[in-house]
Parts: sequence; C-alpha cells; structure tokens
Amino acid sequence: MTRYTLSHLETAACLWEAVLEQRDRLVTNPDANSRALALRKCVDILGTAALRLVVVGWVDAVEAAWRAVEGEYPLSFDWDFVPRWIADTIDWSDPRHPVIRGKPPGANAPVTSTPPIGDDAASGRDGHLALLARARAALVAADTFDPPARYALINAIRASEDAIAACPLPWPIEVHTAVIEHRHGMNIYVAADEMVLDAEIGAYCREYWSEIDDSRDPNALSDAKVTSSYFECHPSESCTKDRVRLSPVAHPAPLAAGSIEQGRYCVLSTAHLTVHTASCLDKWASWPPSDRPIDIAASVYGWFVPTRAIDDDRRAQLPQDLLRLIAFGRTRGFQFLLFDCDGSDVDGLPLHHW
Repeated sequence: MTRYTLSHLETAACLWEAVLEQRDRLVTNPDANSRALALRKCVDILGTAALRLVVVGWVDAVEAAWRAVEGEYPLSFDWDFVPRWIADTIDWSDPRHPVIRGKPPGANAPVTSTPPIGDDAASGRDGHLALLARARAALVAADTFDPPARYALINAIRASEDAIAACPLPWPIEVHTAVIEHRHGMNIYVAADEMVLDAEIGAYCREYWSEIDDSRDPNALSDAKVTSSYFECHPSESCTKDRVRLSPVAHPAPLAAGSIEQGRYCVLSTAHLTVHTASCLDKWASWPPSDRPIDIAASVYGWFVPTRAIDDDRRAQLPQDLLRLIAFGRTRGFQFLLFDCDGSDVDGLPLHHW
C-alpha cells in the first residue's frame, strides 16, 4: 500500500491551490491571461475531480524540482515556487491532457495521445477489453492504486473515449449479408450474426411460400430447410449470401490545439430567472471582467452564463435561482447557458412571469 507523508499532502494542497489561483485570476500579463483561459477550458472539459487527480500526480515532480534549488531559492515554496513551477512546467495546450513538459515516458507515464484505430482487430477490440480489465482491477484494489498509476489509467480511458467518439466503428467487424433477387428487384439483408440473417431469409421464404409447388407447412420447417427448398423450387428467384469485413474510417487530421473553440450550451427562457437576477446579470455584464462575481457575456436578448463550478466566495454573491440553473446545466453536460427572451420554457424549472 502506498503511504503518504504530511509533506506529500501539503505539496498536493499547494499545487491545487496554485492551479485554482491561476485559473481564476486574470491579470494584465498576456501569458498569465492565456494560461488562465487554457486552465478554464481544461476544467470545463475534464471536470474538477479529474483535473484534481491529474494535479496530485505532479507531487513527486515538483518536490524533486524543489530539492534541486531549496538551498538557494530566496522565496517561499507554497506562494512562489509552486505557482512558478506550474507556469514554467505545465503544458495546457491540450485541455484534455495537461502534461509536464518534456516528461520522459515510463511505465506509469500518462497517455497523451489517442491511439490510432487501425485494421488490426487485436489492437482495437482486444485493446479495449484489456483497458476495461485494468479499470476493473483498479476498482478492486483501490487502496493500493497509487496516484501515478491512477493518472495513467484515467488518461488511457480518456484516449479510448476520444477514439470511439472520433469514429462510429472503432475496430473492424464482420457482418453477414444476403441478396434476394426477385421479379420486383432485390432485397438486401445485413446482420451481425449469421443465425439472425438466416431467420430473416427464412421469414421471406415463408411469406412467399405459395409461389412454389410445395405442400408442406413452411412454419414447421427450420430456417435452413425452408430457405433451401424455396430457392431450389422457385423458377426465377435466387439468394446469395456473403460475409463482409467492415473497417473503420481513418481518423481525420486533428485540429491544432486551441485552433477552434468548441463547447456545448443550452438555451433557456429568461422567464426562468427572477426580475432581480435578470437585473443583476444586466448590471454585471457592464462591469469590468475582474469586478464581476461570475464571467458572463450579454447577447442581444439575454446573457451567456458558464456552468463551471464556483468557489464559495462567489457563490455567496449569486442569487439562488441562478445557482440552481447553473447546476441544472452542468449536470447535463452543458458548458454554458444562454438565457434568451425567446428561449424555451423547460418543464420542472420554476417560471417567473415579468
């Protein structure tokens, strides 16, 4: 079982505190602003819980860096060294995979790219089954699963999610096909299982059994028997069966990190807000960004509001109806809410007629 000292826990707390500070504090320094925006995007995509595990995985690296300069560094570890280490060392360019720059690969190194989907079934389906087995083993032995290994597994699962999301067919499969040619044209059948395909062909033969000279009850015959009898006796119809291998479509070239901003939002009627909250949003939209209790943007007929988690100080400044709506959007996977006067009313959400 992995054991952690008080020093490890304090370092993890310092790292997480610095990450939150750099996420929430926009300053005039362009690099700091870019980092804050990249961090926010990372939180939106990964979620706080997953990112926190990633950050905890940096404890050994930051402590090793501190030991190398501890005798000469003039400032504090928590308030200066850790934030500076994050700024200088962490690459936030891919919001799904924040990584330590130049970290050498190893047994527990995080997976930072999506494995390709190829024509080899062993590297697709079998690889995915192996990943599921790793995840199951991690849950069974959760007490002995150290943070680096957990971090690597989280990233491997995320990479698999990305691969499956990028292609509806993540690995090659074989399907069974049949073509029945008749006087009106042809019927085409496709099934993943040969017995299912045979049942469909058998159903066709039973439906048109009267077209052949056979007095037997087709419902008393097996699918194989009814099919062979039908097409052997029918003067003009035929059936051709085959097995076809379907391969995944090659991945499109990935977009450069940060080249296109993407996100999900839902549109809600402004009637779900109270008059007081609508007035607050209107007022906050005109304030400088650093003075707002929440990042919002005014639209022509309402406001865009992010659904990311909010710290306690900011939550205290927001009306309860707005907090409920933010939670509503976040639990459904939306990154933003667009309150619009022409938006739809949603069943189950309070309405305020004003």
